[in-house]
Amino acid sequence: MYIEAFGWNEGESEFDRPDGYHCYHWLHTTAGAGEFRFSGQKITLSANEGLLLKPNVPHFYTPLTDPWSTWYVTFGGAHIGAILGTLDLAESTVISWEPSSPLARVHKKASKIAGAPFGFAGLDSSVMLYRFLTDIKKFGRADNMRSLSHYHERLLPLMRYLEEVYRDPAVGLEDMARFAGLSPQHLNHLFRAATGMSPYQFLIHLRIQKAKEELVGPGDLTIKSIAVQVGFLDASHFVSTFRRLEQKTPEQYRRLHR
Repeated sequence: MYIEAFGWNEGESEFDRPDGYHCYHWLHTTAGAGEFRFSGQKITLSANEGLLLKPNVPHFYTPLTDPWSTWYVTFGGAHIGAILGTLDLAESTVISWEPSSPLARVHKKASKIAGAPFGFAGLDSSVMLYRFLTDIKKFGRADNMRSLSHYHERLLPLMRYLEEVYRDPAVGLEDMARFAGLSPQHLNHLFRAATGMSPYQFLIHLRIQKAKEELVGPGDLTIKSIAVQVGFLDASHFVSTFRRLEQKTPEQYRRLHR
């Protein structure tokens, strides 16, 4: 993948592209606001809001404030569609972010690099592009959904709590929800959005990680002892769970890593 062009326009003007643009086109507002029209939609792009358009999508935009400052980047590449799909970046959807996120400073950073003596001569622009796209994934939110960084920040106290209580086999979803001050359903939603798994699955993965540390440690605990120590009620459940997640038994893991 490659960057075709990018730029920071501190006084954006009206622009009409009836045939669209031949590359992927990202545009976001750094100050002020503008109106963006495409595919029968009319939206407002305010500060810290942006939009990604696929190639050849007709569009029109015009300032709503004076000035309207924007930053854009156009890019392409043989596999760019697959990369965007892997990152699950929404196309033709307004994406917003917090003023403190790296996305709010990308226009200044890119301009500083471009203004250096060698500009991008010594820099792989595809690396910069990939970092930018992953920042959109990490810090941006589409359709009023919270960003991943916000979810992680909200869940961090609970994750620390689980680090303290994972040894207790009685800990369950109700305990986690009570600690977080949320309903079990809301906690499930937050956890899945942030980690891709439920709170209970996270706890199981944490227990298995702690078991792996014991298996390769200096001691010589039995499998049963390790199972109890990391919060499993019995060794058979521990072994079957370990095998399912690690594709090997605890004993096999110990022999491989000691």
